[in-house]
Amino acid sequence: MFSVSARTQYGIRALAYLARRPGWEAVGAEIAEAESISPKYLEGILTRLTTAGLVRSERGKNGGYRLAKPPAAIVMAEVVSALDGEVRPVDCVDALGICGHDSSCRSRKFWIGLKSAIDEYLGNRTLADIIEDAGNGTRPGEESAVVARS
Repeated sequence: MFSVSARTQYGIRALAYLARRPGWEAVGAEIAEAESISPKYLEGILTRLTTAGLVRSERGKNGGYRLAKPPAAIVMAEVVSALDGEVRPVDCVDALGICGHDSSCRSRKFWIGLKSAIDEYLGNRTLADIIEDAGNGTRPGEESAVVARS
């Protein structure tokens, strides 16, 4: 089964936490406690997000983490790439010769299409979308719970 890694799930939760607190910094321990993430594991995630330019880190007494750019400018494709690299439903999507069925593979086109759909979705969603979806009780792709009941 293919699934999104815990690292990416936690990273998105940490970014969402920071996005809900614009203009001030949060220390890693605060984020970890609020999001129920191991502080040590979160530190590695925040380091990757900082290296990717998505989060800023300041050391010292008043230091902490904050978003490096507005939530609407943080594209989910960047987040996933920073935390887990390129999305690949199966290895042969990007490299032939992995399984030895290149010339006779009947499913490779399907996997390429799936990768393309995932890449497109991640490229069109931002952290702001996630915050907005969470704020109105909807899941991505759903209508607002209020609208759906009308």
